[in-house]
Order: sequence, then C-alpha cells, then structure tokens
Amino acid sequence: MNGMAETAQLEAAVQALSDIVKMNTVNNHEQLVADYLVTLLKQHGIEAQSIEYAPGRVNLVAEIGDGHGPVVALDGHEDTVALGDADKWHTDPLAATIKDNRLYGRGVTDMKAGLMAEVFAMIALHDQDAPLHGTVRLLATVGEEVDHLGAEQLTELGYADDIQTLICAEPSGADKQLLLTKSIQAMLGVDGDTAQRMAAHSSMPAIGQNAIDMLMTYYQKQTAYFDSFKTIVNPVLGPTVPVVTLISGGEQVNTVPASAEMSVKIRTIPELRNDRLIKDLEAIIAECNADGANLTMDIASSFYPVHTPEDSQLVQLAKKVGEQVLQQRLPYFGAPGGTDASSYIVKSPDMQVIVFGPGNITAHQVNEYVDLDMYGRFIEIYQKMITELLA
Repeated sequence: MNGMAETAQLEAAVQALSDIVKMNTVNNHEQLVADYLVTLLKQHGIEAQSIEYAPGRVNLVAEIGDGHGPVVALDGHEDTVALGDADKWHTDPLAATIKDNRLYGRGVTDMKAGLMAEVFAMIALHDQDAPLHGTVRLLATVGEEVDHLGAEQLTELGYADDIQTLICAEPSGADKQLLLTKSIQAMLGVDGDTAQRMAAHSSMPAIGQNAIDMLMTYYQKQTAYFDSFKTIVNPVLGPTVPVVTLISGGEQVNTVPASAEMSVKIRTIPELRNDRLIKDLEAIIAECNADGANLTMDIASSFYPVHTPEDSQLVQLAKKVGEQVLQQRLPYFGAPGGTDASSYIVKSPDMQVIVFGPGNITAHQVNEYVDLDMYGRFIEIYQKMITELLA
C-alpha cells in the first residue's frame, strides 16, 4: 500500500473511531455501534450479522477469508463504563476531542480504539484481496463491562466452538506518567520496577448470635485457606489473589447485628480453577454453619482464567510483529482484568489468547484517551499478524 493510501486509511479510521466514541454506550445502547459497523463493513463488501441480546443491545459477527483453515477471532466490546464526573474531564467525554494527537473520550481506550483497529485491519486485508487460508472472525460484543453478556451469548450460539486463536484488543499500553504515581502503583499492587514494565486495567481490586462475629470467623478461615496456596503460582499470572472489596453489617450502634455481608473478588489462575475454589469455600461455609453460623454464598459471576504460554505461536508472533511496528521491546506479563476471552475459552480450552491493544491505563478514568499514532500502528500490527496466522 502506498503512502497516500495509508494516510487515507488512517484518516478514515480516525473518523470512524471519533464517530463511535460520540455514541453513549454505557453498558447499553450498543446497537448504535453495531449498526454503524454493519454499514461500514458493507461499504467494503463485507457482510456482517447482527445478533440481538436485548432491545437496543446488539452483538455483531463478521467474517473474511477462504474458510479452508484455522479460525482467528478478533474480539472487541461495544459498551463502556459510566462517564464519571463530567466536571473533572478536561473535555466533553462524548465529544471525541483530538488534542496533541490524542483522541479523548469515554471508552476510547477501553476499548473502542482496539475494536476499530481490528475492524480496519479486517477491511484493509479484504480490500487488498489478501490470501487468507482460513477465517478471520470479528466478534463485537455487548455488556463486557458487566458479566460479559454478549460473549456468553455468542459462546452459547456456537461462535467460539472452532476458534484456534483469539486476539482480544483490550488496552495493553501504559501511560508512563500515571504508572510512576504511587497511588496507581498501590491500586495495581505493584512496585515501581514492575509498574515500569506493565500496563494495567482499572478492574484491578481498588483496593454475627452476632452476624458480624460469624462473618469474621468465616473471613479468618477463608484467609487461612488462601494463605495455604501461596506457593502455587502461575508463571505469568502469579498466585490466586482474593480481595475483600465490600463489607457491611448491623443497623445501629445499640443493637446486635442480625445480618452482615462481605463481597470478595478472586483473581484465579489455571492451577486453581474456579470450580475447585468454589467447592472448597462452600465446605468452609458448611463448617462454620455446623458451629452455629447461618452463612450462604452467592456467586455474582465466575469467569475462568486464561493463560497462553510465552513460547506459543501467537505470543511469539505478537512480540515479533509488535516490536517491528512499534520499534520497542514488548514485555510478556499477565493482566488481572476480565475480558470476553474467559467466556470463549470454555468451549475451546486449547485456544491461544492474547490481550494486545492500542489503549492504555486511562481505561475507566477521567480524561480517557488513546494515542492516534498507536491506534494506527495497531491496525498494521493486526494486519501482519492475521496474514502470518492464515498464510
């Protein structure tokens, strides 16, 4: 592709990104994005399928390739988290303001930029009539920020059954200035050296008969239970990480608490899968109840951990292509945030997965932005990776 064509492609990609950032899809109304993508893809001769989750909430699936080979899936979600306090934003969070080659807006880094980079990589490959011996499947989902609703639906419908490789375009870049701040490092639970090497997602843990007494008895047993697993460590994801995020109990200072609640987020690893942990925690609850407690456990969501080894084809390809295009070394590390991959992996446990996208640590923050040069480079990265995977 010549320079003029590349410039025109990038301008179109930036315009499209601006268009969808202006759409308010705060965990709802994702059909706005889906309909936009249907029209955009159709302009390039790519048919897309809209799959309704609920009124106004639509997933999108589109494919290119000759169908005679492996399936490479490109995953991105259409929803965003809440806008936050608009007074704290330097710009309107739905204005898609461009300043100093950065595009600002809610959801631009998590993860509309990643989604659109995948879309334009797909468009470029199709327009160039690139020989793709297999299938490139775009999965644009609803409700990722709350329980991976769209990914769960697409998995149930069979769209994950034959995926060999999944590129999840969640943000994997870092704003170095933010990473150097102690508050961000504390949120991530990392030291300064680790912060220099990694990017993170704000889904990291921010960090009685008296019902409270009974709950604290369970808490102590739970703590001892997880402490016993400290030596079981995944080489990339590290240990299982339980974090108590909410606790409440009682009604007033002069009455014995009749009820108490504790919320816990647990980042799991393949070595200690969710089903085993749930069974063991239920056994601890049964033990407490045998001693007079009246505890129950409600599991709000359970998503399996995902780990693709560093020496896998997908990781090595991403490293090779990424370092060539970005002209920098790329570290290999595990990230704690949830992605749609946790849903897809249930049907394809041998799937190779990588989280690799143009966004950065401003996900879920005020003044969320994406660097437009990085956005353009990831379009190129995805093209090159797909071309090699389906050579």
